[in-house]
Amino acid sequence: MFHELVNFLASIPASGNGRVSARPALAHVQDLLEQRPDVSVAAVARCAGVAASTVKSLLHDAARDGGEGRAVSRVLADRLLAVKVADLPQPGCGYGGQSTDAAPAMRHIRHLMESHPGLPMSVLARAAGMTPSTLAAALKDVEAGHPRRIQASAAERLLALGGGTPLPEGQARRCDTVDAAPVATHVRHLQLRYDGVALALIARTAGINPSTLASALADHAQNPARGINRNIAARVLAVTNLPAPALLPRHANVTTTGLIRRVQALCALGWTLTSIGKAGGTTPRSLCDLLRTQRSTPTQRRSVLAAWSELSHRPGPSATGRRRAATKSWAPPLAWEEHTIDHPAETPTGIRAPRQIQTWTPELLHYELEFLTRLGLGRAQALQRLSLSTKRARALLDPTCPAPNTTSQPTTPAQHKDAPDEEITAWEEARSQQSSERICVDANAEHKQRRPRQRSLARREYHDETHLAIAALDSDRTAER
Repeated sequence: MFHELVNFLASIPASGNGRVSARPALAHVQDLLEQRPDVSVAAVARCAGVAASTVKSLLHDAARDGGEGRAVSRVLADRLLAVKVADLPQPGCGYGGQSTDAAPAMRHIRHLMESHPGLPMSVLARAAGMTPSTLAAALKDVEAGHPRRIQASAAERLLALGGGTPLPEGQARRCDTVDAAPVATHVRHLQLRYDGVALALIARTAGINPSTLASALADHAQNPARGINRNIAARVLAVTNLPAPALLPRHANVTTTGLIRRVQALCALGWTLTSIGKAGGTTPRSLCDLLRTQRSTPTQRRSVLAAWSELSHRPGPSATGRRRAATKSWAPPLAWEEHTIDHPAETPTGIRAPRQIQTWTPELLHYELEFLTRLGLGRAQALQRLSLSTKRARALLDPTCPAPNTTSQPTTPAQHKDAPDEEITAWEEARSQQSSERICVDANAEHKQRRPRQRSLARREYHDETHLAIAALDSDRTAER
């Protein structure tokens, strides 16, 4: 059958650029899979020396439309057609039939590790061309009594260690790594120079991931024999200066109180938290957390000091910020001395005390009203100048006057549910006998059956007649004029 397929392939004309129809190769692969159902498509592809994804794509197209019109290179077709059933891996054998039992090699590795306690497993794995995780998994399975197979060539290299192949040194490491001690020393020097700068800032300045540098230094601290990637080491060692906020001298006496005062002083100068954060290399949220929690971190400390050195000598553009800071009585930078701003007991100098609420007494109010009256101001203008309401002034000048009722409790006998009938009747009679001079009427308005703009103090049933009478009087005066 194989020779028939080859002859059929040779009889098919090329579709151009050395490409032929994929149908013969697909039929051959399907025939192999039918004869060996335990073999995967990837195993057939490995035997042919082609990518497994290519063979799977061809089979998918053949199952969809029979592979009509699909063309492949002649080399790929020849490789697939050259695979025989005998070339496929036998049952129980991995790595394309090139595996072997891992037990002898694992026993040899265990013997080497026991006879050389300072020799780590990772060094043996790299010497045999294996990954440490593969060797560790195989050793664990063999010691547990589980069947395990490894690549035959890797097993030969493992068995050759200590015999034909000399054992590697215990301090050996990967070829792409270098000693991490100079990198760790350089990082410590940078942190001492820049007042305990964060490791993340050093890593970002070097252009590497902060977690990568932290992991490498942690591994070096646990095992000094472990190295660090050559490129990472070169980048870290190339960092000699750090950007703001690290470019600052050491301030050993800076306190959290001083940091908060500096931020408040910059706000009083007209700088917003966004501008302060941008100058210090931080975010406005971090500054808000500093003002809210009254606690600071080394990063916040360096950021505030950097912004202070850059912005404290010039006013900011925000007038709203200055007004808000003045409302909160925040002192500007000139109110603080550099050697006193960090002391909690110190107070700002050279600023006016915040405005106090005036406490009025009857004597003081009489004195102020007499003084303003002599200046020619009326009573209403004088009270307005003193920021006092008429009710407040009346209560101060006439202590016998009852305070205005601000509650929702009833104030008349008629509003009391439990008031006796005699008291309600007497109140009604006294109310109906009030003077008509206290009746407020809008004489210029047309008479309507509605409540006027001002409340009438007379009885409501007499309102219509009263309104018409006063309006008529007003009309007579107008006619006489």
